[in-house]
Amino acid sequence: MGGAAGFKFRYMRKLLLQLHLWVGLTAGAVLAVMGLTGSLYVFQPELTVALYPEHYKSSNPEATPVDVRLVVRNAEEQFGSQVTSIFFPVRELENYIVKVKGNKQFLFFDAATGNYVGQLEKRRGVMDEVLDLHRHLTVGDTGALITGTSALLLAFVLLTTGLYLWMPRRMRNLKDGLRLKANASFKRRNFDLHKVFGFYLSLPLFLAAITGSYFGFQEQIQNAVDKLTLAKEPTPYVKALRSSYQEETAPLTVYQALDRMDALYPGYVRRTLVMAPDSAATLNLTYLASAELEAGPQYRPMVYLDQYTGAVVYDYNPHTAPIGRKLTRNWFVPIHFGEIGGWLTRVLWFFLGLTPAMLWVTGIVMWQGRSKKKEKSSVKVRRGIVARKI
Repeated sequence: MGGAAGFKFRYMRKLLLQLHLWVGLTAGAVLAVMGLTGSLYVFQPELTVALYPEHYKSSNPEATPVDVRLVVRNAEEQFGSQVTSIFFPVRELENYIVKVKGNKQFLFFDAATGNYVGQLEKRRGVMDEVLDLHRHLTVGDTGALITGTSALLLAFVLLTTGLYLWMPRRMRNLKDGLRLKANASFKRRNFDLHKVFGFYLSLPLFLAAITGSYFGFQEQIQNAVDKLTLAKEPTPYVKALRSSYQEETAPLTVYQALDRMDALYPGYVRRTLVMAPDSAATLNLTYLASAELEAGPQYRPMVYLDQYTGAVVYDYNPHTAPIGRKLTRNWFVPIHFGEIGGWLTRVLWFFLGLTPAMLWVTGIVMWQGRSKKKEKSSVKVRRGIVARKI
């Protein structure tokens, strides 16, 4: 390749190399943290149970869980306040968890007996801190903006430029980009690790990045998906849903809310019930298709009720919802956490989470090597100039 075409190719390659380098060095640090914490969180249920067995394990795992109303009565009598949230036994969580008004602790009740067994400041203990670091870098909305932007940069800048730079100039050199060379020097092995693993894992990294950015820009990405799928109406922003406030009407009690929950989505497993936090908000119910982990999309109905009338304000049905909502709600969560293919993809996603840190470190080593090479070249040029002057 020569002439003008060759010059344009070299210029474009150099430009994309600089873009890949500087975005990788900056966003790569954030992506490394997100990847490592994401690897841990892939096995969050199992790790949480291992760390807090006295809270999460039932005294009799084979027994049918007691009716949740018994747990509500025990919690309100023992702690002298109304129950505001209920987390039902699902997956590795064998017990009930409730929160009561005026108490920030998560209260655990044995599912076999309904008796109080203990409390935690965070529902999943240290694993909630891992999730906070993964999604928010522990700095709230600012962190969510940083992680969401970094995920988009990975998907649309680092992976696309990386694939362009990986592409061999001659097809006979294709094999070199698909394998690690035996008996290579440290410098060459480092280069191969960056190039080869980056290529093979580009698709799962893209899927993890796209689905991860959804958690940082949920409303914006949902709106974009709705438009791309030609939705007839936009997805409601659930935080903006409101009850029809009635001054002389008392809100539903937790028992009435449980009755409504039992009537809706029969055959589904109850997951959470969250009472309205203030006089204008709605009451939230969520369900699961199965209490156990299953491969494939996850069907999670979600209902928002008027806290005064019990009427449905918004109902997300995972089977009848518009295709754009199905895509984000049914598929994004299991894809992002590696649950889409069951244990096989969970294990793969664990190792996938280590990849951004590996690419960042190998990228830094490559950058330092180029910097030293340029410095040596510059020194030789200066020495040559001095020699000619002498």
